Amino acid sequence: MQKRSNLYISLFLIFSFPIFAADDAPPSQTLFTNVDIFNGTENKLYENHNVLVENNIIKAISKSEIKTNSEATVIDGEGKTLMPGLIDMHSHMAIAYPSMIAFENTFWEEMGARTALVAAETLMDGFTTVRDMGGMHGKGVKRMVDSGELPGPRIFASGGFIGATSSHADFRGLTMRNPNLEGTLDSNLSRLEVGYITDGVDDVLAASRRNFQMGASQLKLMIGGGVATEYDPWHSTTFTYNEVRAAVEVAEGYGSYVAAHLNQPESIKLALEAGVISVEHGFVIDEPTMQLLVEKDAWLSTQLTGTSAELLGLPSLTPENLRKLRLARDQMADYYDLVKKYKPKQVFAVDAVLVSPDHMVRQRRHEIYLFSENFSNFEFLKAATSSAGELLGMTKQTTYHAGKIGVIEQGAYADILVVDGNPLEDASVLGANELWLKAPPPEPIETIQVIMKDGVIYKNTL
Repeated sequence: MQKRSNLYISLFLIFSFPIFAADDAPPSQTLFTNVDIFNGTENKLYENHNVLVENNIIKAISKSEIKTNSEATVIDGEGKTLMPGLIDMHSHMAIAYPSMIAFENTFWEEMGARTALVAAETLMDGFTTVRDMGGMHGKGVKRMVDSGELPGPRIFASGGFIGATSSHADFRGLTMRNPNLEGTLDSNLSRLEVGYITDGVDDVLAASRRNFQMGASQLKLMIGGGVATEYDPWHSTTFTYNEVRAAVEVAEGYGSYVAAHLNQPESIKLALEAGVISVEHGFVIDEPTMQLLVEKDAWLSTQLTGTSAELLGLPSLTPENLRKLRLARDQMADYYDLVKKYKPKQVFAVDAVLVSPDHMVRQRRHEIYLFSENFSNFEFLKAATSSAGELLGMTKQTTYHAGKIGVIEQGAYADILVVDGNPLEDASVLGANELWLKAPPPEPIETIQVIMKDGVIYKNTL
């Protein structure tokens, strides 16, 4: 662990100081030579190519020699795989705590420090972009990452969870007062604006607008019951159509969209009919609802670790959590067959929440394994690159306007990995690990030899 900690400290020191250049200086260029390209969209490698990055954009891709200025950095790829940086479409970087009790006994400075640590670890696992699906706003760590003061991925924040009393967004203990009934902020959930307890259309409108004011790229609603909370029944739908529609109308007004925590067919149908376009989880979706999801051209963002048998031995889960987990496992028997039959638009998502930063790394690497094993290496890679980038492109509420994300093509952002191996054949070169809770303490992924985000090299062991 010391080796990894020193790496992050070094990164912080390097990227905390601005570098000033004369106005007439040539553009910064990095030329990758002799690489095999996975472009994020096709199930193949383009062998023996060259890629030129200028500032933070991919300028040219060619099998022939590419001319550069005299100041260019040249990296010989040695025949290795150049590919887009990976994208986690369901992250919770601000909630890196082992339990809700630990979270309720923290202060803002610890929360910020933990988030910065998770951001650095995420980037050093090859994830150059995340969509944070609740807990993180756009005015804190994201702003420092974007400015170069902290190492981390691009962040598409959702702001605070939006949910009703007794929903999956209501983490409070029973002795904590309801802010809508008594006008109090009795929990860290409310005080730190990690989540909003909203009852009624007016509350939903206010929370939605507040999230966009605080820099959200999209909204996250908690509509269906979940496993990890106590007082939202597994079968429940905790928002009405009008409440969901209110959030959708706000999002549309900001040029954005709504994603929602959903599992049961009834909840998913309500959300899709109200205009939600990103279904988070969806474990127990049935065939008519899957047909509706495809008909609505919506997205499926499922975290396969969320119903893993390994969770049954997790000591932090209460008897009610375990009961709901067993229900989820029993009821998702048709999930994989339905996905393979209807081929909905899928994105890769981890949903590591209420665990330590190291555990987040373990879960992310195991999720890569599960997705690749249950579908295919290419389906994982596409879901974690170009498909994710396509969904990210569906919001105008972003600080990233200069190029596409998730692809290797001219004009795209220079978010690039160079990998020793072919990830289309072996996902372990990107860290995929069959072990999860019993995995050893995570170490840097040696086969990821170059990590570039926004044209800046954060790792190069070639």
